[in-house]
Amino acid sequence: MTIEAICPASCGELLQGYIEGGEKLISYSINLFSKVIIEEEQKKSKEKAWKNYSKAYKMLEQVFQYYGYHQREAEHLYLQIESAIPIAKGMASSTADLAATAVATANYLGKNISEEEVAKLCIKIEPTDSTVFSSITLFDHLKGSFTKQYGNIPKCKVLLLEGKEKIDTIDFRKTDRSSYLRENEKEMKKALQCFEEGIKNNSLKQIGKAATISAFANQSILYKEGLEEINALSEKLGAYGINVAHSGSVIGILYNEGSFDQEKFCWSIKKKSYMKNYLSIVSYNMIPGGGKIVNT
Repeated sequence: MTIEAICPASCGELLQGYIEGGEKLISYSINLFSKVIIEEEQKKSKEKAWKNYSKAYKMLEQVFQYYGYHQREAEHLYLQIESAIPIAKGMASSTADLAATAVATANYLGKNISEEEVAKLCIKIEPTDSTVFSSITLFDHLKGSFTKQYGNIPKCKVLLLEGKEKIDTIDFRKTDRSSYLRENEKEMKKALQCFEEGIKNNSLKQIGKAATISAFANQSILYKEGLEEINALSEKLGAYGINVAHSGSVIGILYNEGSFDQEKFCWSIKKKSYMKNYLSIVSYNMIPGGGKIVNT
């Protein structure tokens, strides 16, 4: 038996900070995926797979235990991960691996696992992006104790600037930045209000404004060189706003074709000195999140 499941990447977060009494975030998903393949295969050596996919194997065993099975009963299962998601850039690569593994493992056991259950299992392993949910979700990514769902954002594209810098989320969180987060609380309250108005009014302009507020609030925590100029140029050329990976190096420009001059934007910034910090500029579609079975 072979089971395949996928979960999408993010391009950073629309919002992240101290919101409604604690750290929370709102991620969004793009059409870039991690695929997890589970096989019944006792002959293959697991040593290399364990080393490469230790977190995924931990999730596999965790799902077995969650449904009352002993982890020994998972010993004959072999994991493969095929992912095009850049690692340590703030694109939810680990969350995608873990969520897809959880969904695939539950399916193997004949269980229908909910997105909330997947989120709680992921949190036990590491901080988790809200890309585990199919709808846009405000989420406590550290404890998993808070969720507020908003449905879907109107059709939108994102121009993703992939930074060169790699940032390990676990290492990043070892430094106490709570004072900076508290200083930004008023800005984040303003951003959330703007975001919720954007959802209510189906307005990408308001949603983009909210993301931009959050992006600039995060500059005191993880500085992005050129962000001010990138924002000014994208706004001038018709984008809805910008967003960043709050613990990563990617920047997103939120736009739709017909209203944003992507060609002029790319031509203009490629000449800038701050572009030495970026590897590529690629366009993606914003899509619903969540892990999904693609083959059984």
